[in-house]
Amino acid sequence: NWPASVHIIDSTKSDEEIQDELDGLQEQPTIITSDMTSNQDLIGTKQFVPTEHFSSERKVIFFEPREEPYKVDVQVGYYVQVAGLGASAKDVKFADNGAEKKKGPYCPAYFNTKLKGLTTLDTFWRSAENYSNLTKDGQLWAVSQAAPIRRIHTVNDLNLNDKGAQSSGGHLANVQVDGALVFGSQQQFCSRSVTVGNSGAINLGAWSNVFVDTVAPEGCLKAPAAWNGAPFGENLSLETRANNWRAADWSTGSVDKDGASTTVNVPKTTVEKCFVAMETVADDSKKYFLHVPQPRIRSGDSPSPLGADLSGTTDDRRPFENVYVALADAGDDIDYDVARKINIALRQGKDIVLSPGIYHLQESINIVKKDQVLLGIGMATLAAPPNGEPCIRVATGTEGVRIGGIMFAASKINKGLFFSPKTTAFIEFGKEGVADAGNPSNPGVLSDIFCRVGGDLDREVSTDVMVRIHQGNVIGDNLWLWRADHVELAADESPNFPDMNLDYHQVVMGECPGKTGLEVNGDNVVIHGLAVEHTQEDQVVWNGNDGQVYFYQCELPYDVDQNFGAKNFVGFRVNGENHQLGGAGVYSNFRDYNVLVKTGIVHPKAFDSKVVINPFIVHLNNGGRIMTVVSDGSTYGGGPVYDADHMICKYNPKAEDEKMHESEKEEMEENTMVRQTSWGWISEKLASPFRGSRPTSPTGLASQ
Repeated sequence: NWPASVHIIDSTKSDEEIQDELDGLQEQPTIITSDMTSNQDLIGTKQFVPTEHFSSERKVIFFEPREEPYKVDVQVGYYVQVAGLGASAKDVKFADNGAEKKKGPYCPAYFNTKLKGLTTLDTFWRSAENYSNLTKDGQLWAVSQAAPIRRIHTVNDLNLNDKGAQSSGGHLANVQVDGALVFGSQQQFCSRSVTVGNSGAINLGAWSNVFVDTVAPEGCLKAPAAWNGAPFGENLSLETRANNWRAADWSTGSVDKDGASTTVNVPKTTVEKCFVAMETVADDSKKYFLHVPQPRIRSGDSPSPLGADLSGTTDDRRPFENVYVALADAGDDIDYDVARKINIALRQGKDIVLSPGIYHLQESINIVKKDQVLLGIGMATLAAPPNGEPCIRVATGTEGVRIGGIMFAASKINKGLFFSPKTTAFIEFGKEGVADAGNPSNPGVLSDIFCRVGGDLDREVSTDVMVRIHQGNVIGDNLWLWRADHVELAADESPNFPDMNLDYHQVVMGECPGKTGLEVNGDNVVIHGLAVEHTQEDQVVWNGNDGQVYFYQCELPYDVDQNFGAKNFVGFRVNGENHQLGGAGVYSNFRDYNVLVKTGIVHPKAFDSKVVINPFIVHLNNGGRIMTVVSDGSTYGGGPVYDADHMICKYNPKAEDEKMHESEKEEMEENTMVRQTSWGWISEKLASPFRGSRPTSPTGLASQ
């Protein structure tokens, strides 16, 4: 039996009954009034506001398969997964109700009280999967990180933005689009194994689009809507767009060449995320299966892209008799014994489905058998054990392990004197220092892995590294590893940066510490869709050989001081050999100090455009900057950069530039403002009366 956090939509009910049920499960919109905004287009309309941003509630809404389409609206809010229960994406369909338009599952932009308008910059932690959208208006999915849309077929357009509201990027995987694929205001976006129909088009986003294993017609690419959305002057297809930076001057609207950057890659192997399906058997009873898609391996030196695979015909169907459904709670209480129960089931050879909820682990979950699946549904969240042990440990030599659909939350670590790990992490895939080549024909897989250090009220939570991969031949598919830049406000607490945001407390130095997002020590590790943000040292450290990352998005921490630059921390550091990096962007928004960072990316082959493809850096706001895009460790420069004058260009600082920035740095250090902070920054508070003040910063472009 499923717990109350799993909502099964009965296929025999009428659409009216189902809509009533859904209305009770969804966030409720607010009527926008004239005292909330001066935007006449919004006044009087109903809009969603992010009141559930740090909610502890988790849920999944499953739709049973049926022949007739569901004619309903399903707003997918925070910590909600909406998914069809079919073996194929065509088994659950959503359509209009005659002349009455319906949306099916959708995610709109949210109303932001500070911006007094719509935004999707904080639209995180949700997903939609495994259905077909037949509605005339198509699929609306205006999101940012940790909000994937997978295994769907939309017969019309797929809109990844809403009314031009700012969006910071996301992940699209195993999707078929018969109409237009519209990125709109998205800063970056990763599209993996996507098929665009012969009559379709791709309207590119703002800064960088990465296409991996995507099938699309010749001449489908169009410039971003900000540049009139016109077709490119040359008949460009995805194949001819590889390694081709296209620059634009936002201040004049002119386009140099044709638009935003695109990276194309046909990978040797892709593996789809596992999912739950339901079948009606001979006695009309309902039987559940865990579908485990098999790896799709391309042969030859120049394989063609395969695009979407929505049929499920080659999946390994595992009946739920051999699946342990874990519960976060024991009755009305938190189940602190849940990890032990899961480990018993794993030792028995069972797969695990984590039902929606927050699991307060007291020990690690240990995966010790090959081919086992640990699948979270409804944004199931693992809170790290307080002794510093990882949430999940995969044993050395254990091939084919699938981990997916799981959030990870940091805890306050009580380190012992002798027995605590020297490095704390959420996932230890393999064992540090132990050689483990993995199996290229049966890789380990991490799908939809969302880690966060901070967010809730406790600002003393921490971890050293969020994910550590020691095994070789592991595939990552959509990882967002986030040290919080904002957290929940306590009762009666005022925001410490009211000029930036009225809804959250902005994290300051000493709060929610986390050093690095990802450390890779295994060889032949491939990641399609990686985002790491705000950690206090190198965001990514890649030590393994023959690695590949296609799509990387990084925002450096807001709250660090000049030591971050002085110690040469970067957005992505490669120490291994034969590494490929495509479509990587590193952003800066140094809020509290004028931090100067030498470069965004350190890579042994930094200046080989066939190895480091379309890198760029972005200065979002405030002081400091990233001086150059890439470096091989000794030489700096190269690559496009989005600078304060709104120009995407190449920036190689000259000696006089560095001298000017050094002068600015000294001036800022003499006139540093220590903002309103918390108890975690005592030394800075003591020093603040002896310093001058720094002007209040303007509202940032992004808060993510």
